[in-house]
Amino acid sequence: MSNVVVKRFSHTDLDGVGSALLVAEVLQHLPESEFQEATFLPVTYCEPGNDGTIDPNVLQFLAANEEPVTHIFITDICPSEEVIAKLAAYCDERKIQWTIFDHHISSVGMNALFPGHSKITVADERTGLKHSATSVVMKELVGSMPTELFDDAYWGKLAHVADIIRCYDCWDWQSNPDAAYKEAAKDFNNLFYFFNFEKRCELMQQVMEQGLSYLDQYADIITAMGEKEAEYITKKLKHARFGSLDDYRFAYVHGEQYQSSLGNAMAQLIDPETEKVVDFSLVIVGRGVSLRAVKDDVDLSVIAKRFFNGGGHQKASGGIFFKQELYIHDQETGLESRLLVIE
Repeated sequence: MSNVVVKRFSHTDLDGVGSALLVAEVLQHLPESEFQEATFLPVTYCEPGNDGTIDPNVLQFLAANEEPVTHIFITDICPSEEVIAKLAAYCDERKIQWTIFDHHISSVGMNALFPGHSKITVADERTGLKHSATSVVMKELVGSMPTELFDDAYWGKLAHVADIIRCYDCWDWQSNPDAAYKEAAKDFNNLFYFFNFEKRCELMQQVMEQGLSYLDQYADIITAMGEKEAEYITKKLKHARFGSLDDYRFAYVHGEQYQSSLGNAMAQLIDPETEKVVDFSLVIVGRGVSLRAVKDDVDLSVIAKRFFNGGGHQKASGGIFFKQELYIHDQETGLESRLLVIE
């Protein structure tokens, strides 16, 4: 019986669930790995809406954990510097090994603060491809990007799974003409969100174990969902409105489904006031907000951090409204204001 006990934390989206489960699959398949008979505790999945971070989840673990944990992995989401420092102290005292695998530019600064533990990479230097958490896991644990392992007899199956998730999460399926997966990546994400969360995790586990061919049985559902998505986005675009934030113009709408696809479609709308493409889009879900942009001179990771207590990538980020729906807090000026008034 192995004495290795692993605790994982991750985001709730396709890349979050995928990277958390991929960590276990890769570690268990590494030659002569100490993890082959390890105990993997249930993953704590975190939706960054409570205070905008996963901090409460990590702090709760530090305060209440009674399991003999030997390793901690955090994927696709990063705690605050203060909480990472507490995690580091906790692990040092108990001789627990810990690692963060992430790809969000807003978290890159943690690499310098916690070297050896923080593995946060936005893009791969060798291939030039954008990273997702799944590809960071493959690169750090196996040594290669998923695309470099497609034909590998040992890692090929997992590599294809890791990259289809990367193609969706980084939006390569739409923006990179050379992406290995295009519509199939979007279809996987849509199918993932078709189910409740427990079923999503089960689906991802089966795909990890059996490969992408496992999804073939859902072909009819995927086709129907594609038609439903197109109809939904077309309807929502008709209700788009426009506003200003700092020196930016944006389009916004409330959207409970297909936030990424809807946001990208809205980010290409023409602003009737400026007669130019908007700087970015907002899809609002309660207090949560999803930001998307197509312009190269707009950095949503900065906007999300400054106004929405969030973060992410240059062209895709997320966050929450301050105190109540539609209010923001400007971290640079300290001012609170209502961003939008919905009539």
